[in-house]
Amino acid sequence: MKLWLAYLLLVLTALFWSGTTIVGRAATGEIPPFTLTFWRWTTAFLVFIPFAFRPFWAQRAIYRKYWLRMVGFSFFGIVGFTIPFFFGLQHTTAINGSLLQAAGPVIIVLTSLIVLRLRLSSSEIVGTILAIVGSSLIVLHGDIAEISRLAFGLGDVFIVLSMLSWAIYTVFLKWKPDGLDPLGFIFVLSGLSLPMLLPFYLWELSHGQIFTPSPVNIGLILYASIFASVIAYLFWNKSVEAVGPNVAGFSHYLIPVFGTIMSVIILGEVIESYHIVAMVLTFTGLYLTTRHRAH
Repeated sequence: MKLWLAYLLLVLTALFWSGTTIVGRAATGEIPPFTLTFWRWTTAFLVFIPFAFRPFWAQRAIYRKYWLRMVGFSFFGIVGFTIPFFFGLQHTTAINGSLLQAAGPVIIVLTSLIVLRLRLSSSEIVGTILAIVGSSLIVLHGDIAEISRLAFGLGDVFIVLSMLSWAIYTVFLKWKPDGLDPLGFIFVLSGLSLPMLLPFYLWELSHGQIFTPSPVNIGLILYASIFASVIAYLFWNKSVEAVGPNVAGFSHYLIPVFGTIMSVIILGEVIESYHIVAMVLTFTGLYLTTRHRAH
């Protein structure tokens, strides 16, 4: 894959995932978190069938040989990430959730340092700091003093756990068997996730936590299924293969940037001066972390 294409896919992935945070917050009080996760991946699995079953069947011998590895990918990339993530979003503030998501790239870097023994250059370290500051400025609305007023609770712990699970998944993609069709791979992971997600969904049903299948709720599930799952996971996996886990992880800093842009376009909010400063810092940081990377 060309580097420019890998970066484009990472940008689109960040765009789709910036909408996931909005979905998670919009679903609060409407769709229980485990129910949202279960139907998100059930829908994604069904969407994949017409496109992915044939390549999966053609490579079924590889999946049979590495079935335990596939279960691990499914657990850390889907179950261990989405269950704590949506649960955490519904038990914390939007600011806390966005700030903790900004820690995702750092956790990926630390995981790769431990597992893959990768090292960061001085420009990548500086770029990481600039990107963190930029994304934090957006989340804090330009008021650094807001940090002293933050209160962290159980929901925040679950978001951190979800980021750790995603970091493990991203780094361990290095051991994905060569030659696997990308559609078949995500199809298998989504299928394997369903029996692992089902107990959480049944637990919510047993406690009377259900949702009304209104057009809005169905729309939230469809967005999370198609854009934030099917398309985003395909783009993410291909990009990690091309640029590695560290550089791919830095694209997470674009999520609050896109969140701001969508707020202006969709909600009619006004761009403040701190937005401009934050975006400049974020994009400068991304440039410094990616400029020396080759295929």
